[in-house]
Amino acid sequence: MKIKKLFSIVILIVLMTINFLTAQSLLPGKWQGSIKTPGQELEVILEFTSENDQLKGFIDIPVQNAMDIPLQNIIVKENNVSFAIKGIPGNPKFDGTISADKDSIKGDFTQSGGTFPFSLARITKQQKQEQAQKLEEKLKSLHTFIDTTMDKWHVAGLSVAVVKEDSILWAKGFGYRDYEEKVPVNSQTLFPIGSSTKAFTSFAAGLLVDEGLLDWDTPIHEYMPDFEMQDNFAANEMTTIDLLTHRSGLPRHDLMWYGADFTREEMYNRLQYLKPNKPFRYDFQYQNLMYLTAGLMIGRISKSSWEDVVAQRIFEPLQMSNSNFSVDVSQMSDNYSLPYKTNKNDEIEKMKFRRISAMGPAGSINSCADDMTQWLKLLLNKGKIGDTQLMMEDTFANLIKPHMVFGNESSTEEFTYTAYGLGWFLHTYRGHPYVEHGGNIDGFSALVSLLPDDDLGIVVLTNQNASSYPKIVTYNIMDRFLDLEPVDWHARKLQKLEKMKEIKEESKDLERVPDTEPSHELEDYVGIYENPGYGNMEIGLTDGELHFILHSFASPLEHWHYDVFKPTEGLPAESNILLEFHNNVQGEIDKLSAPLEVTVAPIEFEKLPPAKMSDPELLSRFSGKYDMAGNIVKVELNKAGKLVLTFPGQPVYELKPSSHNKFELVNNEEITVKFHMQQDEVTALSFIQPNGVFKAEKMEEETEK
Repeated sequence: MKIKKLFSIVILIVLMTINFLTAQSLLPGKWQGSIKTPGQELEVILEFTSENDQLKGFIDIPVQNAMDIPLQNIIVKENNVSFAIKGIPGNPKFDGTISADKDSIKGDFTQSGGTFPFSLARITKQQKQEQAQKLEEKLKSLHTFIDTTMDKWHVAGLSVAVVKEDSILWAKGFGYRDYEEKVPVNSQTLFPIGSSTKAFTSFAAGLLVDEGLLDWDTPIHEYMPDFEMQDNFAANEMTTIDLLTHRSGLPRHDLMWYGADFTREEMYNRLQYLKPNKPFRYDFQYQNLMYLTAGLMIGRISKSSWEDVVAQRIFEPLQMSNSNFSVDVSQMSDNYSLPYKTNKNDEIEKMKFRRISAMGPAGSINSCADDMTQWLKLLLNKGKIGDTQLMMEDTFANLIKPHMVFGNESSTEEFTYTAYGLGWFLHTYRGHPYVEHGGNIDGFSALVSLLPDDDLGIVVLTNQNASSYPKIVTYNIMDRFLDLEPVDWHARKLQKLEKMKEIKEESKDLERVPDTEPSHELEDYVGIYENPGYGNMEIGLTDGELHFILHSFASPLEHWHYDVFKPTEGLPAESNILLEFHNNVQGEIDKLSAPLEVTVAPIEFEKLPPAKMSDPELLSRFSGKYDMAGNIVKVELNKAGKLVLTFPGQPVYELKPSSHNKFELVNNEEITVKFHMQQDEVTALSFIQPNGVFKAEKMEEETEK
């Protein structure tokens, strides 16, 4: 009996094993089909896998934008199969029968009391081979397209990657990372990605939201009490969403930071001096400094830095081991691209690297095609990499949903609208939801793109300044992989480029009044001029010619007309920036203005007094008593090393240096005090007032006794 029982148990175990192995072999793979609901046939794609002796499955319903929804209660008995969709209301369930050839399933789909027929077909080996061949043909023709067009755009080199679902379809380099030495680009070549960095900053903010350390809609004053802007309402109400959606009311003010050597904290502290041009939350205005602020806040909240958060919580889990935050670090690698531009003769010309580490959260990341494929995978999988959910799906969804919709109509029929999420531009491209962000910094242009409903991600990195080519390549890839009739973006963009060149050529001349002269000798314009937001602008004189320095920009100045001068070299010259000098009521040059941000009034820089006017030895010479019609005016140095003036019956006034031997009365700037000197000896002072000039002779020391 024992032997018979044991034999029966063995038979049962064998049958169970055979049934399990049958289940393991029947379902794994990809299935495609539909659910026939009234008035609509829903396309569905299912994928089953066998892991650790367990069946797992996921379903996509593209028309409902439902992707990678897990299946549960997967049961296979002989030729019958059933499974349910996890986490969906109405208990959606499939009950079906597997065909004799094991390549199709038919049955009923039930949800919320309704029953509808469904059918599925296995994607066979032959279909997979056909798909692989089709993919190979697409990539081959794409390769040909790039080979035959990049020269027409004078692109020295580029790197391209394409990700579909969780697979890297392509990661390849073209052209040269060093054009002069003909060193080729590959998928490991480092390029700056410019403003494509912004999506990393918004993702880093989202990680803090997941932890409860940051709230999207809480005013950032809660996290940064020292945040200030000219618009106090904006400063008090600004939230993280506002920072990341370019609706602060500030225009770009890029020449405040571009080329400057300010630290991140210094630029943040200068925000309060920058003029807004729109009301808070009124309009979308691209604004790098708000992303700098967001990065600074991320660092403060995490008690580290923006770089540490991105490196440790994004780069490391994604194994983006080549990516970094500085072009200086890139140049320590043995595989980085040099920056290039196209000169006036359409020749490829090397540029200097632009260091923007202080502006890091807005655009300083450097990466390569291979690393960026991991970033694309994370984004296409809604914040998940492998089995690790780096970011909650709801938080990720907030990054790529519209927060600011643009009022302008699209210039092409392929794009139906434009909006901005958090670090992403949002469109539809030929009916397909399209998420992207470009990046431009001296000598480099990049574009990172996602088509979430199509599980497609693309990155194009180039070493050409301000180039349209990343868009041309990206749109070409999208047309191919969406099986759309190709649009000739190459020809269309070339035509637009030529038109823009014509417009620029026609509009390059500025109005000029002929036969005028400066109102002063050139040396009177020399000095350092200060703006609390933009910093210092220096005007010098060499060999009878004025020149200026602002941050890293320097140029000779050509007299244009009256007291207006024009830079002749570099970005200021290309931008047609004119410097206008202004006189005070005494006829002295006391400030200059320049249209460094064209959407606000010209930025004013006040002329600083000569450095010697703060020299204690000189200031001590002005000390003493002065006789003005019997009234004794007393001037002396206080303990802080400042000159103070006392007039009988009036309070003590501090004197603030204004120009050569001239001071303003603090809190009474209408009055200027001028000290008169002969052969380095102070002989008198004058009060220069709106109603006249009043002189006081310096008293000899012996008469003071």
